[in-house]
Amino acid sequence: MRGKIASGLGQGQYFISREGYSRQFLHHLGFVPFPGTLNVLLEEPFPAGASQAIKIEGFQEEGHSFGECKCYRIKLNGIEAAVVRPERSCYPAELIEVIAHVKLRALGLEDGDPFRIEN
Repeated sequence: MRGKIASGLGQGQYFISREGYSRQFLHHLGFVPFPGTLNVLLEEPFPAGASQAIKIEGFQEEGHSFGECKCYRIKLNGIEAAVVRPERSCYPAELIEVIAHVKLRALGLEDGDPFRIEN
């Protein structure tokens, strides 16, 4: 799949940093993500029935409810990463969020740069 790097709303850091998510990411993906996501606008919708989905359970934390999501392992410039698809989202099907153990923007990625998912 191909797309372009896009700006996000800046909310990924808040959600990715929740203990309930980071603990599950470590268990299922083998890494604790850098607190933030890289947004990518794909040329076509992300396949809803993509195989190899890893389910991350929803949880309660400090009186707030956090919903479940699905993750899909990918590589970005040789770095282990994952696409995160929250169950509760207002994002269009073409917009994905990518997490990794490093700050992906530090790789020199800027808005508009081409992006290709490697499985």
